[in-house]
Amino acid sequence: MSKFYWRNKVAVITGASVGIGASTAVTLANAGMVVVGLARRSELIEALKEQVTGEGKIFARQCDLSDERQLTETFNWIQERFHCIHVLVCNAGILKANFLSESPTKDIKELFDLNVVATACCLRESLKHMAAIKVRGHIVVINSVLGHRIPEVPVPLFSVYPATKHAITALCQTVRQEIHFLKLNIKLTSICPGMVDTDFLNVYSQAVAELPKLQAQDVAKAVLYALDTPDGVQVEDIILQQMRKIE
Repeated sequence: MSKFYWRNKVAVITGASVGIGASTAVTLANAGMVVVGLARRSELIEALKEQVTGEGKIFARQCDLSDERQLTETFNWIQERFHCIHVLVCNAGILKANFLSESPTKDIKELFDLNVVATACCLRESLKHMAAIKVRGHIVVINSVLGHRIPEVPVPLFSVYPATKHAITALCQTVRQEIHFLKLNIKLTSICPGMVDTDFLNVYSQAVAELPKLQAQDVAKAVLYALDTPDGVQVEDIILQQMRKIE
């Protein structure tokens, strides 16, 4: 493999405290990047530093992305402290397992506020910054296979979660067009995993216990793959699923 272009460059990862975000933070730090992890539980990001064996570093910043004031202040702080955002990984999201017919309005709004509105705001802040300093950038959005298709399942406790991911699929396509129109040197990759074995699935408990699941590290490797493509080559979508074991 050729020398990793993003070595010593700054990656901002939302939802970096656990699961896919935490695994991606460690993977990119071990590839030599300066990683700024954002989450409400920043102490969990601090603990990830022990797993860094490469040349990179992990910095933690407490931030509730559903609070726009905190979000904009955090991105301003990143620009002041690190001067540049080269890579953004939008990973933060929530899942509330329920029937729509039993979902309170509060839950519906929370799902859209974090999964869609906060993601759009993170994209906005990063794009403004990358455009202003004319940096070569890469945006990775952790989407879901549910942003493309919704499988038939025995108990469909999806509520509006797949709707938020379909919104993200559309958002990636429109932002990609905007990047092209504004003549920015920024790639945008949507990564759509199937079921991943993280705490995220606790809401489904036994319902998914026997189903094949990816590991968070599998998704982190997909992020690294997208980043490591040659200049001028953009991987737009990656859909990955765990294969069923053949007995």
